[in-house]
Amino acid sequence: MSGTPAPSLIQDYLQNHLPAMDGSKDTEQEGDGKKSEREAKERRLLRVDQIYSRKDRQVHFVKTAKAGLSKANQERFNKTVLVVRRIISKQGMVARTEVDVKSTLLRDVLLDINKDVEGLELHKSPPMADPNLFFHSLRGLESRRTQEVESPRPDKVMIEHLSIAIQFVYEDFGSRIADLESLLLHKEITYDLLWTIFAPRTLVFTKQTLLEQPQIMKVKETEYHNGQDGSYFIVYCHSIAHDGEDFGTSGQKLRVPSFDGARKIDELTCFPLTFHSGEKTIRSGLVDRGRTYVSLLDAKCQEYSGAAAMEVEKFDNNKIQKFNCTGRVMVDPVTFRLQNMSSALVQYVSTTNRNPASLSEDDLLLCTGTVLGFSFSTKAWAAFAITPLRPVVWNEEAFKKLVIGPKQRTLVHTLVKAHGRGQNEEDDIIQDKGKGLIGLLSGSPGVGKTLTAEAVSEVTHRPLYMISAGELGKDLEDVDTRLDTVLAICRKWKCVLLLDEADVFLQTRSLVDLERNALVSIFLRRLEYYQGILILTTNRVSTIDPAFQNLDTESRRIIWRNFIKSPEVTEAEFAKLAEWNLNGRQIKNTVACAKSLAWEEGAELGKRHVDIVLEAIAEFSTAARGEL
Repeated sequence: MSGTPAPSLIQDYLQNHLPAMDGSKDTEQEGDGKKSEREAKERRLLRVDQIYSRKDRQVHFVKTAKAGLSKANQERFNKTVLVVRRIISKQGMVARTEVDVKSTLLRDVLLDINKDVEGLELHKSPPMADPNLFFHSLRGLESRRTQEVESPRPDKVMIEHLSIAIQFVYEDFGSRIADLESLLLHKEITYDLLWTIFAPRTLVFTKQTLLEQPQIMKVKETEYHNGQDGSYFIVYCHSIAHDGEDFGTSGQKLRVPSFDGARKIDELTCFPLTFHSGEKTIRSGLVDRGRTYVSLLDAKCQEYSGAAAMEVEKFDNNKIQKFNCTGRVMVDPVTFRLQNMSSALVQYVSTTNRNPASLSEDDLLLCTGTVLGFSFSTKAWAAFAITPLRPVVWNEEAFKKLVIGPKQRTLVHTLVKAHGRGQNEEDDIIQDKGKGLIGLLSGSPGVGKTLTAEAVSEVTHRPLYMISAGELGKDLEDVDTRLDTVLAICRKWKCVLLLDEADVFLQTRSLVDLERNALVSIFLRRLEYYQGILILTTNRVSTIDPAFQNLDTESRRIIWRNFIKSPEVTEAEFAKLAEWNLNGRQIKNTVACAKSLAWEEGAELGKRHVDIVLEAIAEFSTAARGEL
């Protein structure tokens, strides 16, 4: 295990390199050479207490009791390998212990052993380290010393400095090493020794995540916490995530509640991956999940069935609430971030040091298990687990099952397919105006208006975004803002937008109801520049505002000629077309629809294509008059 010395190495060191553990005197057989060597090492390891004096307001160094040093003056500091400083508080208690690494050789070895470990103070002057760093570096120190001893030209100074560092570990952690050996034989640990198995860079397994998905993280540092909220061990880790703006490492904080006695390591809320009984299976599964995560960084529609999490407002505070989500979702962390700027669901990236296109398997293993997006069924921004996500299976047969006339079915089918392929390139006088495909479905409840919209969604392989007029609100400013947001999202995701019960937006304007007039005006303005597919439903065709209908005859003739640039259409035919009581938008849409029909047949635009569309318009007008 990383950071845990092997039993054989420990026993070998205790037997051959340390004084007897029972405190007995050295035997007479010990030669003068070994004594002098040991004494030299002791002189190179200096232990002092750092004490602040209130009298002269200076920091003083006093030899640590039991250190056995003959001198404690400042000159000794430059002749030692390590200076172990106990920081004494104002109350006279040992607050913490720090180690000054005076040897540049040892400092470089420690940096090499702990490369990629964040927060090291070995580059300071003088270099400093926490004693626990030496404990976690023990195997590396011993391995490096063995290599040096066995090299053709061993560096005696390097060997001596490494030996002194190893001596420090066994002197300060000897009893804990023995306890740890005994516990690990049974795969157990005590609360006070948790830090020993969570070395920096250790891979940690946990289900302590938002949606309780298995997750592997990498340890950065640890600490014990004692406060009003209880006692627990904190493991600061990082995973790899995309926060809607950046891709890289995201800091996480895991907790292990305090406990008494020994506990099985794999029963902790988080534990080193090497103690997982199914480590190989877990690794393989989470690497595959990491690949899926990377593939979902761009907006993608998926099927989902499982637990999700969203933010809800409660008593002026946002709370995360879990809910069961079934249906289609749009995975899109970028749009989620734009629409939810300070959401608690976002795992904010602290270091942008990863490229999603070139992640190693070790990086894929650390990718987060949740993605951010939007649920079409609940119309909520939420976090979704990656594992339940599935590609959408579109129902190609849905359109064939619509109970409508064959001409209408052909017309609708052709229009939506042509719009999806960008075949309708009929420009308005103003650029980007009138490029949307907007349909109005009328009829009594239950005749299939919503089903038609769903069928359009299926045949075009576009998600269906359903919203009613009531969901947009009543206040004009709210309606404008929400409608703008919905239209922008639907355009980006290429959704089929179904605006149900749109009567309020289509009703005839009056001289007295100024608020409704403003509402219709807002809607008309948004409609002009929407470039997606929008389907409106209404039960009252007869109340539609004239802005959707009338122009004079001469104006209609000019508009027909502007949109039909074909020498085969005579002036007499243009005059006849001008007799149709259509507005400019209807004429433009009629020509666009006729072109789509011609494209579907692989033929040139002809009068018969225009007649098919006009016949559909005539049927709609007849239905509208029938309501009067």
